[in-house]
Amino acid sequence: MSRGETRPTDAIEPDEVDAGVDVVTDDERAARDETEASRGQAIYLYGVMRARTWRGANLGGRADEDVQRVRYRDVEALVRPVTYEMPPLDPEHVQRHQQTVEAAMRRGTVLPMPYGVIFRGRRQLIRMLQEQYLVLDEGLAFLDGHWELRLHILSASPEPAHMELSDLATQLYSDLRRSARAAVPFPAEDRRLLSAAFLVERSSWLDFMQRADDLGNAHPELTFDITGPWPPYDFVRIIE
Repeated sequence: MSRGETRPTDAIEPDEVDAGVDVVTDDERAARDETEASRGQAIYLYGVMRARTWRGANLGGRADEDVQRVRYRDVEALVRPVTYEMPPLDPEHVQRHQQTVEAAMRRGTVLPMPYGVIFRGRRQLIRMLQEQYLVLDEGLAFLDGHWELRLHILSASPEPAHMELSDLATQLYSDLRRSARAAVPFPAEDRRLLSAAFLVERSSWLDFMQRADDLGNAHPELTFDITGPWPPYDFVRIIE
């Protein structure tokens, strides 16, 4: 098997700009956002976490040197200033996104965003945090203290799998599901009889992997491929 502080106003660190004192019209706000975007002051969103009482310039690591935190109530968005354009879909930029989210995951519970989420300006981001606060709060509560593990169960034989093996894979999935807070199965493809993501407590993810290892060893006709821990991407649904 392979292993693969709460505050009443919005804030952005490290500048600590008060976001709740301006009185402007919608037209003025839109014009300001347009100006910010034209100056390359759009915002790329990595994810959302609980706000911390401490301050810091970054999460740690070279990929996170320019990551800032935009705070609203007791949540904060992890962001980076960018130009207002679609980011390139290449391995380097995708990997940077993944590394930044993973660094946040190891600091605390993170509600990760998929690659490529950009806001025209800071006000648009704060508006999203205001409008979606209850959803974000519930999501963070659900994910709190958990990581994601992904499992693929394959037939050990290159020959087409019999229905009995598919039924066995489903039975083993049900066994592992009892040790997770939640699970998301994925459609089978190629030689994969079953693929799934499991939301597992941070304190017991190694025990979960050992359990999967034991099940794999008990069934040599199957191959178990389990990886992680990962940010819980598969337990976050983005609605546009």
